[in-house]
Amino acid sequence: MNIKKMMVILIVVLVVLVALVLMKQAKKAERPSIIEQAKFEKLIPESLKVDNIVRVELYTGAKTDEKVILKKDGDKWRVSSHFNSPAKKETVEEYLEKVVKLQGEMRAEVPTDDALADYNLKDDQAFHLDIFTSAEGEPALKLLVGKSPNYQLTFVRKAGERKIYDGGVNFRQEAGIYGDDTSKAPGPDRWLDKDILKVEKDKITRLAYEMPDKKLIFERKEKEIPQEQTSENTNEGAKEGEQPPKKKEYEWVLAQGGTGEKHKETGLQNLLGRFANLTASSIVDPAKKADWGLESPAFKLTISREGESDVVLEAGRPNPAQNGYIRVASNSEDIVYEISKYTFEQIFPKGQDLFDLPTLNLDKDKIQQITIEQPEGKVVVQKDGNDWKVVEPVIDLNVQMTTLNTLASALASWKAADYADNDVDVGEFNKTITFKAGEETHTFKLAGAARSIDGVYAMLDDKPMRLVMNRIDANKMLLKPRDVYELKVLDFATDKVTSLEIKEGDVAQTLKKGEGSDWVLVDKDGKETKLVNANVEDLLNTLSGLQAEDIRPELNWKSFTPTYTMRINITDTEPLDFSIGQGPGDKIVTTVPRRKAIVQIDQDRWEQIKNAINKAREPKPEETKTEQPSAQQPQEGTASPTGTETEASSTSQPAEQPSSDNTTQSVEVPIGTSN
Repeated sequence: MNIKKMMVILIVVLVVLVALVLMKQAKKAERPSIIEQAKFEKLIPESLKVDNIVRVELYTGAKTDEKVILKKDGDKWRVSSHFNSPAKKETVEEYLEKVVKLQGEMRAEVPTDDALADYNLKDDQAFHLDIFTSAEGEPALKLLVGKSPNYQLTFVRKAGERKIYDGGVNFRQEAGIYGDDTSKAPGPDRWLDKDILKVEKDKITRLAYEMPDKKLIFERKEKEIPQEQTSENTNEGAKEGEQPPKKKEYEWVLAQGGTGEKHKETGLQNLLGRFANLTASSIVDPAKKADWGLESPAFKLTISREGESDVVLEAGRPNPAQNGYIRVASNSEDIVYEISKYTFEQIFPKGQDLFDLPTLNLDKDKIQQITIEQPEGKVVVQKDGNDWKVVEPVIDLNVQMTTLNTLASALASWKAADYADNDVDVGEFNKTITFKAGEETHTFKLAGAARSIDGVYAMLDDKPMRLVMNRIDANKMLLKPRDVYELKVLDFATDKVTSLEIKEGDVAQTLKKGEGSDWVLVDKDGKETKLVNANVEDLLNTLSGLQAEDIRPELNWKSFTPTYTMRINITDTEPLDFSIGQGPGDKIVTTVPRRKAIVQIDQDRWEQIKNAINKAREPKPEETKTEQPSAQQPQEGTASPTGTETEASSTSQPAEQPSSDNTTQSVEVPIGTSN
């Protein structure tokens, strides 16, 4: 009996459990999806698939003529708006996948087009995405993308509608446009396939370089293995009666060019690794090869590969200090890539990357004398205790100590950056730097600009090897006479100036700060004329900080007749006297205050000074007066808006009392003042 009761209870419990499960499943089936709960709508036609999209146009409403156009070309994509360059297929199709899956949550429906502005969704504000499924005809989808207040929220709408949705995906940002400037047009870089070359390092068997000033060939050769080592290797793991495969080892050799020394193996291995994933920064117009240095390429590299055809790269760099341009000449498609200066010099390496080039490692404190001779002039400097003095040219100016210390440091730690083959014409060696460091004397001879890197061809200590000094070192070391002196002519606090005495020919005048800090002009007879303060201050600002463009050590301070002689009187310090005007050779020269040095001023600054002097001496405009009608009687012929004569407004200036003959006297009122 107990067993039967137990069985009944178990059956009842089981039925209840089954009923509960069924009820739970029914409720779950009735529960709306998250999309249904949020009232998401599919914004894209069901028929629109990635596979049937053939063209995409991306643009901003503010610049409808600046479009990025992506077109399908077989199973590839191209940026047809950018020289029909190849596009990154994965990038384009990932973007389109997000488009065709787009669902939006309804946020608002506005009554007018103007109301769309709050969401940046007016036609002339929004980012436009036009999708085509056929080469001709209208777009299958026109989507507008507006404001994106945060990374989870982006407002979108379909063209021709005012329903606004949260689409979630910021298609504007996904197209490579960042920031809040709605007028910013999309660019091609987001879509371009910038992969130039992918060659596995272990597959390369030969590198043959032709560069503007050198040729280099590296070859991979099978390495000879000692007999003992070969025997050990062949016995290991060999089955009895079988001849094991012979193990091959390789080494790289320099087959042509170089410096006469063995190459750096680490440098060569780094170079070989650069071709595994060579990418560009952009793609440029292949029709403008002359602009890219590719009409007659100065750089060429042939990469031989095991079991495959050679890859030929042609490159140009019109300016060695800037980016380079490269094309894969062995490819059927003509694409010109732009690569950074750094990348260019990784695949067309400097000599220092592959060879040990000459260097200096000296104690800069032991350098006592430096002589620089070049067409621009000669400079000789000597150590004077811890400082430097200029022996030639001698001119009464302050010496640029920092510049000369930098010069000594550059000489002491100099390293060659590159080299050129000895049969290359590098120009005339017409610049020489000679210096003494303790018991050692070294000489640099420099020629023309290097053609492979940004530098200058050089020889060290008359050794025949053609080296290259990088441009930074050359600029530190090839100092011109003007570089070793401070060229600031005037330096004073303009607010401390009390007067400025100017002599122009036989005419002497003084600009003096009078009462209330107002400026006046005093002529030779003592007559004062009020000036415009701002004009005088402009003149003082023009003079303060006046910088020369060159020194003229060959000129005596009395060797020219100045246009102006000036004395600047300053509170709590001595006056500054200087002269300025046309010197020999129609150059503008000036004396340096408190010194007898002559320096040269550029023509534009001279014109600025003359104009400022003339402007500063112009008299302040006199205050003019005009008559105004009496408050009691309108002027004759003045009528009210209705055509009748009216009295003056109660807000006009008060008039004088009428005289005994009953005539009204007008009041003079100033119409303007000058500062």
